[in-house]
Amino acid sequence: MSDIDNMGDAHVTRPPPRPGSLEERKAMLDSKMTSDKTQDITQDQPFALRHSSLTEKKQLYDQKVKVHSAKMGANPFSGSFKNTPKTTLSRDDPNYGKPVTGSKSERRGKNAARHINAEVVFLCDMIYQEGHAYEDGTAVISFGDLFQIYTRISNKVVGMLLRARKYGLVEFEGEMLFQRRDDDVPIALVKPIQEIRDELHKDQEFEVGVCHKADSR
Repeated sequence: MSDIDNMGDAHVTRPPPRPGSLEERKAMLDSKMTSDKTQDITQDQPFALRHSSLTEKKQLYDQKVKVHSAKMGANPFSGSFKNTPKTTLSRDDPNYGKPVTGSKSERRGKNAARHINAEVVFLCDMIYQEGHAYEDGTAVISFGDLFQIYTRISNKVVGMLLRARKYGLVEFEGEMLFQRRDDDVPIALVKPIQEIRDELHKDQEFEVGVCHKADSR
């Protein structure tokens, strides 16, 4: 049979026949497709996941649901919390009242403690720089003067003073200080300013709710 057959006025050119039978060519094509698929799964895992079967996707989804459900069941702030003996903590447990280790709540708590720690250092620096400094590195300032200076930067001056006194860094009379009424109350640094800086800058392993590890007074 010639390569060109006359079909009226049209001329059709037929390609030369491929070697091998139809079954052999089909087997070669299947082998090539299997090889390419194996290579794609090995080199591109996300591609393999997108083109995985519906059963595999369902199994992966079910696994994630189980992990999330177990996590929510152990979270007392979740609506799915299950108060079982395994998740109930006694008051003597060191983890009682603390967020789950490695959780976002723990990370936020530590970041807050680090921020408060820095503000306490700043407050002590302000007392030393703006008050009457002594040769031993301590200083004293009246509450009225400190209030006027510090409130230009932050409105948490009383809260920071209470926290600084709790950790033994400053001292003053009274349980609470109020503007005008307590303007003449002296506020003194208990420790030299350099010792306070070194102590608080070195303290970077915070516990949630605790900005300094010194013993409370």
